[in-house]
Amino acid sequence: MLTVWVPDTEGKEVFTAKTDSGYVGCVKTNECILMTTKFFNKPLEAANAARKLKKQMREKGTLTASVNLISKKIVKEKTKLKSQVKLTGRLYTTSDTEAMPLLSFQEVWVITHPKGYVSDCLNKQKKRLVAFTNEREKAMRFQDHEEAKRIMRTLKGVVGPGFNLLRFFLKQK
Repeated sequence: MLTVWVPDTEGKEVFTAKTDSGYVGCVKTNECILMTTKFFNKPLEAANAARKLKKQMREKGTLTASVNLISKKIVKEKTKLKSQVKLTGRLYTTSDTEAMPLLSFQEVWVITHPKGYVSDCLNKQKKRLVAFTNEREKAMRFQDHEEAKRIMRTLKGVVGPGFNLLRFFLKQK
C-alpha cells in the first residue's frame, strides 16, 4: 500500500508529493493529476521529473496518449515484484556451509514460529493468513531480507507474537 500526501496546489501545474517511498513529481491537468512512476530522495529531483513529464505531454499533443503511456509504465512496475525462491533444493545452515567451502550458496530467509515454519502467508487467492509446516524444506523462502522482515512484522501484528527470521542457504548449481 502506498500513501501519498498531495499538497493543496492552487494555481500550480507542476508540484511534488511526498510518499512513503520518497517524492514523486506531479503534473496537474484539467482532468487528472499525473504522477511520475519513479520515486526520488529529494523534492527538487521529483519536480524536475514532473517538468520533463509535462514537456513530453506537450510534445505528444494529447493528454490521453500520455495518460495511457503512464498507466502502462505503472502496470509494468507493479508486475516487476520480486518472486519468491522456489521450493527446490535442501536448506543448509551456516555451519553446514562452512563444512563445504568449495560449493557456492545463495542466501534465503525463512519465517519461523513455535508452531513450525511458515509455508504460506498472506495468500489472497486461497484467503489464507498463515499456514505452518514442520518440514524445513517446505518452508516459504524469501531472497530479500527486507521483504521477509516486512511480512514477519505484518504477521506479528495480525496473528500475534512468536514470529522470527532464520537465514538458510541453497546450494547453487
